[in-house]
Amino acid sequence: PSGYPYPYSALILRQELDAIEKKFPLHRKMVLVGHSMGGCISRTLITDTGNKLWMEAFRRPPEQTEMPADSKHLLAGAIILKHRPEIGRVIFMSTPHRGSDLASNWIGRIGSMLVKTPSKLITIGQTIREAATPDPAALQLKRFPNSVDTLAPNNRFVVAINKVPITPGIPYYSIVGDRGRGDTPNSSDGVVPYWSSHLDAARSEFIAPCNHSSPLNPQAIAEVHRILKLNAQSR
Repeated sequence: PSGYPYPYSALILRQELDAIEKKFPLHRKMVLVGHSMGGCISRTLITDTGNKLWMEAFRRPPEQTEMPADSKHLLAGAIILKHRPEIGRVIFMSTPHRGSDLASNWIGRIGSMLVKTPSKLITIGQTIREAATPDPAALQLKRFPNSVDTLAPNNRFVVAINKVPITPGIPYYSIVGDRGRGDTPNSSDGVVPYWSSHLDAARSEFIAPCNHSSPLNPQAIAEVHRILKLNAQSR
């Protein structure tokens, strides 16, 4: 949902996966394909952070952070990340791992104002403002962040999670658009620049001649098929 900051959307996805696996136990690992913000969500599912993100925000561990128990439980679920053992591979498509300037320029600000934050999250916004450590270099938390805010390059979560490596042993792949200009590494898909979508440790990186709509590009989808076949052959 567009009103949710993506760490919260990732929490919902983890809860849904838990519910599904109780009914339908997995016998093989899954391949996760994430486009755009979906790729950012996917990244949280293959990362182990411990208390690093919490400490970045509050400068003290959860047990020493004063806030209502329900707010603390929700926040812990969203920013104390553990990789999902049922995920075997991840394909990132047009993913703004380090954010997008569009989220913080005038277009992003208009979009952010138009996005309605769910009431459930608004109720804990004041709690977080009171507990969080001020950071003059980051976006000021005047309200609870929404999905647009959490894609800004200077967002505290975006900066912090990029300091934490993806959990070893989980192969991942990048599909990046350059709008057919062939100017990588100075390229962009029109929304996400190459510097944001590139991951040094990706098993492969495919540059597709497309804009941000990489799932609609035949060459990008052919690359997805290649990786899926590779996964099937490795079982």
